[in-house]
Amino acid sequence: MGVVTERHDRRAGPPLPDGAGGGRHGGGGALREVLFEHRRLGAWLRVAAVDPHTGEEAVATGPAEAPAMVERLAAAKLAQRLKRE
Repeated sequence: MGVVTERHDRRAGPPLPDGAGGGRHGGGGALREVLFEHRRLGAWLRVAAVDPHTGEEAVATGPAEAPAMVERLAAAKLAQRLKRE
């Protein structure tokens, strides 16, 4: 099976857990903009969440049947990474 790559531009991104965000984004609880790259590998989906303002990236992997869940996880990981800065 070949690799399928999709790119998504979500201005507000998916909802993040309470307290997520921060760092250079002012702690508003959500990132201003998140770019998602989806790469399907068989039954698995790899989602990279990228902050276009800083270039920071976080990756999450999960079942291909639940792309929204994997996006939320990647966005939450990105928010935590930005919060540490």
